[in-house]
Amino acid sequence: MASFWQGDPHLTISAFVIRATVTYLFLFGLIKFLGQRTMSNLQAQDFLFAIVIGDVIGEPLVNGETNLSGPFSVALTLTGIHYVITFMALKSARIRRFVDEEPRILISRGKVLRNMMKKTKVTLDMLLMSARMKNVTNLSDVELAILEPNGEISIITRAHANPVTPRDLGLPAAEIKMPSVLIEDGHVVKRNLQYHDLTEEWLQEQLIQKGIQSPTEVFLALLESDGTVYVSRKDEPYRR
Repeated sequence: MASFWQGDPHLTISAFVIRATVTYLFLFGLIKFLGQRTMSNLQAQDFLFAIVIGDVIGEPLVNGETNLSGPFSVALTLTGIHYVITFMALKSARIRRFVDEEPRILISRGKVLRNMMKKTKVTLDMLLMSARMKNVTNLSDVELAILEPNGEISIITRAHANPVTPRDLGLPAAEIKMPSVLIEDGHVVKRNLQYHDLTEEWLQEQLIQKGIQSPTEVFLALLESDGTVYVSRKDEPYRR
């Protein structure tokens, strides 16, 4: 069975399985050694490391003639280099500025910085998508939009565009409740009605108030956290 490590032109299926298992555990150990930074915030050097390691380790998985000693030694060497660079970047601001990308400002006080957009290769569509994902509908409400080193776009809205909270008004915070599904694709979720002490007759009245005659017309009905009922029809038209 040692042939799974040394390599053999006629490697058996069981040997390939053992080789894949050993390689997976080896890579898992490398990832655990490098820490969470590699997984959560993929920097340029992390991306390069992942590509090279994948190429080095991937080939012996499908080529039974390759001895695992060489690829594993190369992988360990690359891991050591990557670890040293990451450690030095944590200890030295100068090295960190050289290794990691700096944050880039894309929007300042509601104005899109065209030169910075061209420099970072960020398209307007990407910027608008990030704004929508942050629930920002007006770019004029953006104080700063920053392209972070990990590729994410952070958006900070102006003070007047921030929603007023109960704390701002000196009011006690309301209890947060999860929305509950009452109708899903035309089917009434009876257990959720029972959980909230509601009846199907009450639900039918809510639908009639919204001009809907039957639950079969409804794609989704939710009992919102504030007690209101949200309804979306199956044939809801797209509105620009």
